Amino acid sequence: MKLVIPVLSLETGGTRFIYQIANEMAAKGHHVEIVLPEHAVVAWPLRTQITRVRELTPATIPAGDFILPNFWPTVFPAWGAQKGRVVRLSLGFEPLWVKEKENALATYHIDAPILSISQWHRQIIRQETGRDSTIIPGGVDLSLFHPHPKKSLMANTGPTIAYILRSKEHGYTWKGSDDFWEAIRITAQSFPHFTLQIVAPEGAAYPSPVPYQPIVATTDAELALFYAQADIFVSTSYFEAFAMPPLEAMACGTAVVTTDNGGNRDYAKNGENCLVVPPSDIQQLSQSLLHLLTQAQERQRLAQAGQHTAQAWTWRHSADRLEQFLFQLSRN
Repeated sequence: MKLVIPVLSLETGGTRFIYQIANEMAAKGHHVEIVLPEHAVVAWPLRTQITRVRELTPATIPAGDFILPNFWPTVFPAWGAQKGRVVRLSLGFEPLWVKEKENALATYHIDAPILSISQWHRQIIRQETGRDSTIIPGGVDLSLFHPHPKKSLMANTGPTIAYILRSKEHGYTWKGSDDFWEAIRITAQSFPHFTLQIVAPEGAAYPSPVPYQPIVATTDAELALFYAQADIFVSTSYFEAFAMPPLEAMACGTAVVTTDNGGNRDYAKNGENCLVVPPSDIQQLSQSLLHLLTQAQERQRLAQAGQHTAQAWTWRHSADRLEQFLFQLSRN
């Protein structure tokens, strides 16, 4: 089976889904061709055919058994190409955040099946478009995302809190970074004995109510070490289609505090394998942080439970689901 996946780039967090699922489908023996603009960044290690074109148009989309456009600007070039059966892969319901809401919404009304990546994501698409979708869940590369010794134990210091800071100036307005900073400020008033480590993919420096250590994590291996060496990982998004970072942190044996962002409901169970707080509830977020900072046994219990949860969420399982879906389409 040949799969063609047009993308604008492969550098932001969500596109990690594409590179992982593309590599897994290639490993299963399928011909996978990624097509993208000639100057687009490829930040992830692909084991597929890569084709660069001047721009994504119907004329430049290669032929395949299936074409899987994803981010909304890739959909109509794929649909207009008429060079394979189009399956609309949604990695997030774009009308929730992009400026071109009507154009993005229109990509869900072409006569093509839709793939979503979580139960909540499926519900949002159905609610906003009236169309159902098939869930292909996200996963974790367990060969990379696994426990390492904690920095706090190696250095005999207070617990380490880890956070991925996405830039509002780059359009990431739904990540809740202001909520995080305020919760950290409140937490530090009661318990200042922690280390804060921040990965900022956009590379900017940000004012913080407490000192923090900037960490560079441009590869999955570096990101896994960032998660694993921390004692607590925090996620503050208002909404996510799936939310891979909390699950990856769980796989690394790190206790997770996360907002209920919708997409993480499939794996994040409050009090069982993590602590879940309402989005924008700064008081509850700071209380949850304080609880885990001061309760080492509870922190360890949630870390162990989260690691156990993550073992079932593999990219091979995701690829198996996609393969099964596409074979079924072929038979129909």
